[in-house]
Amino acid sequence: MELLQLRYFFESAKNESFAKTAEKFMVPSSSVSASIKRLEKELGCTLFDRNANYILLNDNGRRFQKTVCGIFDELEQATSKLGADKSDDKEISLLIRSMRGEIISKIISFHKKYSSVKFSTSFEFGDMSYDAFDIIIDEDNEKYFDYERFELCSVRVGIRAAADNPLCNRRLRLSQLRNQNFICMSEESNLYNILLKACSKAGFSPNIILKTNDSVCYRRCIEGGMGLAPSRYSNGSIDTSKSKFLNISDFNERQTIYVYYKEQSYSGNVKSFINFLKNNI
Repeated sequence: MELLQLRYFFESAKNESFAKTAEKFMVPSSSVSASIKRLEKELGCTLFDRNANYILLNDNGRRFQKTVCGIFDELEQATSKLGADKSDDKEISLLIRSMRGEIISKIISFHKKYSSVKFSTSFEFGDMSYDAFDIIIDEDNEKYFDYERFELCSVRVGIRAAADNPLCNRRLRLSQLRNQNFICMSEESNLYNILLKACSKAGFSPNIILKTNDSVCYRRCIEGGMGLAPSRYSNGSIDTSKSKFLNISDFNERQTIYVYYKEQSYSGNVKSFINFLKNNI
């Protein structure tokens, strides 16, 4: 088992894509696929379920992903201790416009290891001055022209429904949902734009009966059967006893999220947290 194999697996598990891993490491996709197959042979189990157009991390893969995250986390801690600026007391200012729950979980995990680091978070949308933020979490956006960036992850987006919705037991096309009610995040959100574009391609405008910026409200309204809603297949975002992803053959959307940061701020606490995000999403 080689470190490069683990890095290929880690990146592929994060994005559920061999092609994106190959692009990042500037190698052919076949090299990534072959490397992971050798890793699977060594482990004695498959880590991904392979389909014609995409791969999905399976249960074995998710368990192994946690182990690999721990390995890379220890490496990051070791390098941070060697290079950290011990006098750095800078508060890290974040604008989080996507993956709120996941990023907050990472802040909590980071705090357990670096308890003295302070954070300031904002979840605002719309036009504003970005100068006050060290880090921005968002999709591709030309407004952040003076920021450096790297891809955090690329995840599939599906349509969720309450578990008792009869649509959960059917194979569907998106156009068959034209008479359904929808729930979505606010008009400035990424999921809202993904839904509108996909429905437009299918020939209709979704009947959105609820918009919210609160993730708890969002989840509860889906589970309560108020409507269908776009949702990411990420970090345990799977079928539950209260909600399920619909089987929609022509809804193949993805959401690619980036970390934006100022080059002049890439040091001390900010650098440590950015590297933590690279290794723990």
